[in-house]
Amino acid sequence: MNILTSLFSKFFAKNNTHISPEHYVSVCCIVKDENNYLEEWIRYHQKIGVSNFYIYDNGSKIPVRETIKELNLDRVVAVIDIPGKNKHVKAYQHCLDKFGSYSQWIAFIDVDEFIVPKTNEGSLVQFLKNYEDFGGLGVSWLIFGSAGHIQKPAGSQLRNFTKRSDLNFLPNTHIKSIVQPRFVASAFKSHCFKYKPGYDCVNEHQKVIDGATTEPSVDTIQLNHYYCRSLEEYHEKITRGISDTKRARKIEEFNYHDAGSNAIEDREILKILDQKEA
Repeated sequence: MNILTSLFSKFFAKNNTHISPEHYVSVCCIVKDENNYLEEWIRYHQKIGVSNFYIYDNGSKIPVRETIKELNLDRVVAVIDIPGKNKHVKAYQHCLDKFGSYSQWIAFIDVDEFIVPKTNEGSLVQFLKNYEDFGGLGVSWLIFGSAGHIQKPAGSQLRNFTKRSDLNFLPNTHIKSIVQPRFVASAFKSHCFKYKPGYDCVNEHQKVIDGATTEPSVDTIQLNHYYCRSLEEYHEKITRGISDTKRARKIEEFNYHDAGSNAIEDREILKILDQKEA
């Protein structure tokens, strides 16, 4: 595609009739047997401005729909059943196709991932206003460790697990994407998307990201990834399996991640929680 075609496509997309969607920012995820983590995850993201959730239930023993109803969250959460293996990208594509027009932005993250805006008093809505000219925002991972917990601790995981890896820990090169559906061509991987001509995914400093990894950048926003939690919880994670690949998890992956992910005390997310609860 030549430069003139690309510029025309971008001009047309921006000037074509566009009705403001019902939601400014929604979240989409796929889950299996993670019901006990849903309430904290949903209510935290509501605090930063997310107004709507699409949860794809990948065959949970206790149906996610039942849990959401018990929590009285069915007004803001749509549950879609998607049983079977390797359904991560298929769920994302379904969300784009069926629900994309209802939200200006959709964040595609997992239930062990929490978006942490460090500006605008923790408002994701205000943060994303700076990126409306782009197809998507890639947010860098920060892997959090077990903090020495062998058994699952009682209470909030956000308050129990406050130690993370150094920025240069290799897995932190991964991003997760918050996209504007009308500028997305298709879901590509669980981490990244393909965009329409003239639109790109960028990092917090508006540097183009091409793919699922990039140099980590967390000056103004980060994605807390509670990959490890306690050893007990990781064993449960092994049992659940992985929704974006057919391979099985191994305990060696916990050992590798946990060894590098208890280096730094990080309470950024608690600043938001404490501020919103004050």
